[in-house]
Amino acid sequence: MQRLSVEEQSAMLDEEVRKYVQRGYRVESRTATTAQMLKPKKFSFFWAFVWFLLFGVGVLVYLFYYWSKRDETAYLEVSETGRVSAS
Repeated sequence: MQRLSVEEQSAMLDEEVRKYVQRGYRVESRTATTAQMLKPKKFSFFWAFVWFLLFGVGVLVYLFYYWSKRDETAYLEVSETGRVSAS
């Protein structure tokens, strides 16, 4: 297999990062062949209001759910052979 240059790997990573940014992620750190992405959790006033209307104190359930959620992270890496992996 042919090995890619760092510039080619970086171009492939740029394309993958662009896809993640479109899905709401942001770049936390970046090298020529790797990127750490983060998608922050979002508070939904709609669901908080629905829980409040349906259950009164149910908004507390939603708040506990929101506080327990974590931001989504993704680690992208491009190998020398051009394979992009995400974990």
